[in-house]
Amino acid sequence: MDKEELKKLKARVIELLRSTKIQDIDYFIEELERTDYFKAPASAKGHLCFEGGLMVHSLNVYDAAMLLKKSLMAVRPDIYEKVSDESIIVTALLHDMCKADLYFKRRGAQVDFGQAEYGFNQTDLPVGHGEKSVIRLFQMGLDLTDAEICAIRWHMGAWSVNQADSEQQKDIKQAEKLYPLVTLLHMADTVAAKVYERPASTI
Repeated sequence: MDKEELKKLKARVIELLRSTKIQDIDYFIEELERTDYFKAPASAKGHLCFEGGLMVHSLNVYDAAMLLKKSLMAVRPDIYEKVSDESIIVTALLHDMCKADLYFKRRGAQVDFGQAEYGFNQTDLPVGHGEKSVIRLFQMGLDLTDAEICAIRWHMGAWSVNQADSEQQKDIKQAEKLYPLVTLLHMADTVAAKVYERPASTI
């Protein structure tokens, strides 16, 4: 992915964030630019492991979420009319904020599309994947609704639940019951990773 394409994707992320009515969104965008969100890979090796991979994945999740919402509105408008486009923008673009400033390019790594190998720094905030994204967003000054907090916290669905922890199992079920955004974001994340971003050679 070349520099010009990355620049266009970055502009789209910023445009989407500014389209929300969030107070002080420009301040948050400045904070976002202080991280490597726009340059980070989506993983250390494999899943969009190239410069800008995190941003590409986040936009893919947004696109998938908007398509899913449109489809689900036709079936259950009573549920999905309650999910705002603004909340989809916030949660889709920022659900993996925990991955910003996490990876570093290994010396001598291959840097061709999809081939770069990254290492990652052990975090000084050793909490769960979804929790860390929520915490980082708060630290960066972004206010989140309860629905947005739960959607980001549980965006990996059952994969983020300790099956031996009955409290976690109750929590995710309650989050899904209270906030349709939780299920929508999880489905969009899965569609982005398993469909949009699936290598053609695996079909």
